[in-house]
Amino acid sequence: MSKVDLIGLAKDKERILQAFQDTGFLEIVEMERLEGVENEEWFSSLNFKTANETIERLEREISEVEFALRFLGDRVATEQEKKIIVRASDLDDIWADKDEILSIAQVCRDFDTEENEIDSRRHRLRNEVDKYIPWLGLNLSLEDLEDTAHVIVRAGSVPKAMAAEFIETVAQYDLAELKDLGEEKEDAYFFIVLHKSLRDKAREATKKYDFTQVNFGDEKGTPEEIIRELEKKIEELFKQKTLLQDRAEELAGKRPRLMMLLDVLQMHLQREKAANQAVISEKTFALKGWVKDSDKQKLEDLIKEQTEFYKLSFAEPEDDEPFPVYTENVVPVSPYEMVTNLYSVPASNSIDPNNVVAPFHALFLGLMMGDVGYGLLMSIGGFLFKKKATGGAKKLGGVIMYGGIASIIWGVLLGSYFGDMGTRLGVKPLLLNPMDKPVNMLAICLGIGFIHVLVGMGVKAYMLIKEKKYFDALFDVGFWYLLLLGLPMMAIFSWGKYLAIAGALGLLLTAGREKKNIFGKILGGLGSLYGITGYLSDVLSYSRLFALLLSSAVVAMVFNQIAIMVGTNVVGYFFAAIVFVLGHAFNLFIGGLGAFVHGSRLIYVEFFSKFFMGGGHAFEPLHKEPKYISFEKEEAK
Repeated sequence: MSKVDLIGLAKDKERILQAFQDTGFLEIVEMERLEGVENEEWFSSLNFKTANETIERLEREISEVEFALRFLGDRVATEQEKKIIVRASDLDDIWADKDEILSIAQVCRDFDTEENEIDSRRHRLRNEVDKYIPWLGLNLSLEDLEDTAHVIVRAGSVPKAMAAEFIETVAQYDLAELKDLGEEKEDAYFFIVLHKSLRDKAREATKKYDFTQVNFGDEKGTPEEIIRELEKKIEELFKQKTLLQDRAEELAGKRPRLMMLLDVLQMHLQREKAANQAVISEKTFALKGWVKDSDKQKLEDLIKEQTEFYKLSFAEPEDDEPFPVYTENVVPVSPYEMVTNLYSVPASNSIDPNNVVAPFHALFLGLMMGDVGYGLLMSIGGFLFKKKATGGAKKLGGVIMYGGIASIIWGVLLGSYFGDMGTRLGVKPLLLNPMDKPVNMLAICLGIGFIHVLVGMGVKAYMLIKEKKYFDALFDVGFWYLLLLGLPMMAIFSWGKYLAIAGALGLLLTAGREKKNIFGKILGGLGSLYGITGYLSDVLSYSRLFALLLSSAVVAMVFNQIAIMVGTNVVGYFFAAIVFVLGHAFNLFIGGLGAFVHGSRLIYVEFFSKFFMGGGHAFEPLHKEPKYISFEKEEAK
C-alpha cells in the first residue's frame, strides 16, 4: 500500500473524482499536511472549503427518494426487482432530470401527509361514534336534554357493579323516572328525569354511586341520527383514501426513475464527502489517499486522461504508520475474510490470517455438522445463496458451501446420513461411529485442537522471523514446541521426555530475558512454565467439537425414530414425511448456527490469541456501489 499526494486544478476536481469513483483505485483520506511542502504556515493558510451544505442537501434528497420508494413499495405489489441495466451516459440524463424526479418524491410525501390526515380524522370520528353508541336507546334529540323550570334532566353512567343498587335507589323517588339504556364495557348508562325538589337527594346519589354526567355539547338530533351522519363522514373519508391510493398506484411506473436517481444521488454524495477531505484554494486542490502498489501506474494513467496539469507523488508508509488493509485471496479462501473481519480487520503491520483460518473453519463447521445429508443441503444452499448475494452475504454463502463440503466428508467418515438413516440402511462408517466410540471421537477432536494451537504458534513464529527476530521465534515458540510435543510423545517414545525437558529448560532460561535482575529472570521463566495450563485449557476447549457433533446426531436420530413410529400406514407416511423434513430442517438450522458460532469462537479465542493483531482499517476506495442499477458492459473495441 502506498501513500498518494495529488495537486491539481480546481476546475478538474470533479472530473478527477468521477474517474476515481469509476475505477475504485484510491481511498481518499483527510489531509493534514502535504508531502514535500515545508512551509507549514502557507499550507495552513489555504482555504479549507467544505461541502457541508451540498452534503446536507444531498442527504435530504436521498431521504426523500428513499421515503418515496418505501411509500410506493408499501402500497403497490411489486415483484422481486432486478437490477436496472444502464449506460454511463444514462446517469447524466437522470441527474439532469433530478428536479423532475424529486417532484415525484414530493407528490408521494404529499400523498402520505394527506393519507395520515384522513386516517387521523377517521380515527376521531370513530371515537365520536363510540361515544354515542351507548345512547342508541335514547330516542330524544340531544338539544332537548335541558332542565326546565320544574324538571332536572340528566344522562350519564355508573360503574356496572353499582348499577342495580343505583336503579333501586332512584326507584324510591316518587317524582323521578329512570330509563336503563344498557351496559357498555365497564359502565351502565341511564337517562333520568326528576323533579327539582329532589335535587339534594339526586346530588347525594350521584356522589354515592359515582354517577358521571355526559356532556353532549351543541350536538343536535338523536344519537342514532348523529351516528348515521358520522358514519357517512367516515365512508366519505374512506372513499377519499381509496382515491388517493389509486393515484399512488399510478405512480408505480415512476419507481425505476426514483431507484436510478437514488443510486446517482448516493454516488454524488460519496464524491462530495471525498472532496470534503481535500484542501481547496481558489484555483487548485490537493488531496491525500492510499492506493494498492499494483494500481499506482493505473492511477497515474487515469489522472493523465483527465488533465495534463497535476503533480502526483507516491510514498511508502513510515515506520509504525497505520495504513488501510487490503486482502486478496484465492476463491476458496476469500469467503473467510468475513469470518476474520467479524472479529477485527488485521492490523496493517500484521499478516493476513485467512489462509490458515479457511481450512480450519471449514474443518470445524463440517465436523460439528458431520452429516452427508446436511452437508449436501448446506453445499447446495450456500452455492445458490453465493450466486445471488453480494458483499458480505456472498462471502457467507461461500463459508456455508465449503462447510457443507467438509460436512459431507466427515459424514462419510462417521457414517452419518441424515442422522442414523445410513446405519438403518446398512451403510458403515469409513472411520468410526461416534455414538459407538465416543472416547475415540473425543480424542480425535482434542487432537485436531492440539494441531490448531500449534499452527497458531507457528504463525507467530513466522511473524517473528519475518521481522528478523530469530531468537524471539526460537525462545517464545520453538521451546514451547519442544515441550508441548514432547509431553504426549513420552507415552509412545522414550526420547519424548528429552524433548519436554529441553523445552522446559529453554523456557526457564529465556522467558524472563527482558527482566533486568537475576531474580526477575528466574521468576519470568517459572511463570512462563505455568503457562502450560493455559495451553491445556485451550486444547480442552475443542471438546465442543465433539459435543455439538453428538448433540446434532442425537436430535437427528430422535426425529428419524419419530418418523418411523408415525409412518405405519398411508396416512402415517404423509405425517412421517412432514416430521422428517421439518425435524431435519430444524436440526440443520439450529446445528448449523451453533456450528458457525462455536467454530468462529475457536478461531477467535484459541487461535487468534496466539498471534493475531487486530484494530486495522479495511481499504475503502472511492467507488460505485449502486443498489438498483447495473452498468452495461462495454463492448471490446
